[in-house]
Amino acid sequence: MDALSKKKFKVIRFDIRGLGKTFDPGLPFALYNDIHALLQKLDIQHAYFVGGSFGGYAGVEFALAYPDMVKGLILACPSGFVPTSEDMQQLLKKLNEELCSGNIEEAIEINLHLFLDGPKQEIGRVQINRKWLKVIYREIFSKTTNPTKPTWLEPHPGVRLAEVKVPTLVVSGELDHSDFIHTANMLVANMPNARHATFKNSAHFPNLDSPKEFNEIVVSFFQNN
Repeated sequence: MDALSKKKFKVIRFDIRGLGKTFDPGLPFALYNDIHALLQKLDIQHAYFVGGSFGGYAGVEFALAYPDMVKGLILACPSGFVPTSEDMQQLLKKLNEELCSGNIEEAIEINLHLFLDGPKQEIGRVQINRKWLKVIYREIFSKTTNPTKPTWLEPHPGVRLAEVKVPTLVVSGELDHSDFIHTANMLVANMPNARHATFKNSAHFPNLDSPKEFNEIVVSFFQNN
């Protein structure tokens, strides 16, 4: 937020209902319609969309629902487009078991090893922003109620990627789980104006463990598209 604001960009941070400071009234909703309503409220006709992990799915979904409002997409380690592998299912099962047992600190460590360090890397490999992430995940994992799940766009965005014509930058971490690397490759292969950038020393959060380099490619993308 700060880095882009200092470059004179108008930056809007969006939280799904029930996360961050965004209220969840418990009513049916579509995420792409919420984003549209927010931009309308702010009198913004079109914007670049930057999304990490599931945020990448949200960006593609919004670009399909409201194509005239999206100038370009940056999808950092996107998820949600391919079936979850057996290996990832087992990792998430272990994380969920700790949460269900009330072992929040253990769940946080599993989560950070999987997404920040990389599943095949040494535990604690990445220290930059680690304490900050612990605070965020502690708050998320401590919530006693689950937020209302959105209604997804149909047909699934994964079968409509060729319709996304805007300039798109797909970012990967070389140390990320293979599910996300496979997803990135699939998106680049099927989106007509997509290109791929890989961070060699990052897993799922290149924007957090390499913020300077990540901000540089974001700004470059904006300036050249």
